[in-house]
Amino acid sequence: MTGQRPARVLAVHRYYWPDTPPYASLLREIVRRWSDAGHDVDVLSTQPSYKPELAIPHRPKVENADGVTVRRLDLPPDRSGIVARLLNMVRFPLAVMLRVLVGRGYDVVMCSTAPPVVLAYATSLAARLRRASFVYHCMDIHPEIGALSGEFRAKPVFALLRALDRATCRRAAAIVVLSTDMRDALLARDPGLHDRIVVLNNFDLPTYADGAEVASPLPRTDRTRLVFTGNLGRFQGLEALAGAVLAERPGLERLELVLMGEGAAKAAVEQLVAAAPEATRDRVQLLPHGSAASARALVAEADFGVVSLTPEIIRYAYPSKTATYLAESTPIVALVETDSELATAAVAGGYGFAVAPDDEAGLATVLDRVASLDGAARDALAASAREAWQAGFSADTQLDRWEDLLRRLLNDREDS
Repeated sequence: MTGQRPARVLAVHRYYWPDTPPYASLLREIVRRWSDAGHDVDVLSTQPSYKPELAIPHRPKVENADGVTVRRLDLPPDRSGIVARLLNMVRFPLAVMLRVLVGRGYDVVMCSTAPPVVLAYATSLAARLRRASFVYHCMDIHPEIGALSGEFRAKPVFALLRALDRATCRRAAAIVVLSTDMRDALLARDPGLHDRIVVLNNFDLPTYADGAEVASPLPRTDRTRLVFTGNLGRFQGLEALAGAVLAERPGLERLELVLMGEGAAKAAVEQLVAAAPEATRDRVQLLPHGSAASARALVAEADFGVVSLTPEIIRYAYPSKTATYLAESTPIVALVETDSELATAAVAGGYGFAVAPDDEAGLATVLDRVASLDGAARDALAASAREAWQAGFSADTQLDRWEDLLRRLLNDREDS
């Protein structure tokens, strides 16, 4: 902090640790680093509610955690119903906007994309009125992703949301995206944003384990194991991968696919397994949601980590699980567009294979290749995966960049 006064910073997100979405833990590490650097940091979030079935105990409305003041609002879980979800999309942004407008003054205000579009619009407007620098941390790009999912397919709705998000981006002092693909998507929308965009990918998720060793939830077999951990959602396209692994083709008996998590696609995968020939059913294993430490133990013992997205999603998002796979020296099989940053980096860096999400023949070829690899080839892939993590996905590397970003924003404020 030499030569620079401590900054007053507010970070906003709907979910915060100990809640379970990846960003809840990523944000904890970002603000902890800023606090450790001497800055005065607040977080505004809600009570844990992302997965109500986990019954995470309520936290104090105001608490100090890691040197950061965390304030939590009470909102019903989104899963309470569509009405509650829609109301939450309005109530949380309005509450944040009010807090920024009438609360203490901040030098920097940052929010991400949950809920999409409206939170960042409200937060950025309030930050502008209070003369704070606004950081827009785009974990995904809306409304484009919503259009792909069908949520924002109606043209008037899409046009309105895109106009709101364009205004948000133009108010931002910095727009943080996770990949060059996401950067290019924003520039295609508004070329004038070029100097504001920072490509800063996520780091591997912390486990917050107590130091005790956590065993993998599924013992190893002699098969080549592919694992997927996280949300088994509609954007993952896991049905195609599961179907390919279950196919009656010579050589595939050496493979197994383990899917750990919950989500909208889980039932469809279960149906595929049930309908598969009896001789192939045990190639696909489904495990319930587990702790971050348990998921990491599963990844550490795997031969490959799966990154799978439906067509075009990779242009607007970047799977955070990639960093965790690489941290455990686990190479990846990426079912994404082969010209994307994720795919080209994995292939060029020697730590994975890539195939387009709708390329059935290409997927079969990749699975055959994965199944036939010898130990030396797998070791080389694992070593390259570790190198890729150290270069661009480790927490130390990426948190240094977050600290540098805050320092730059403060310098810009002093110079203006």
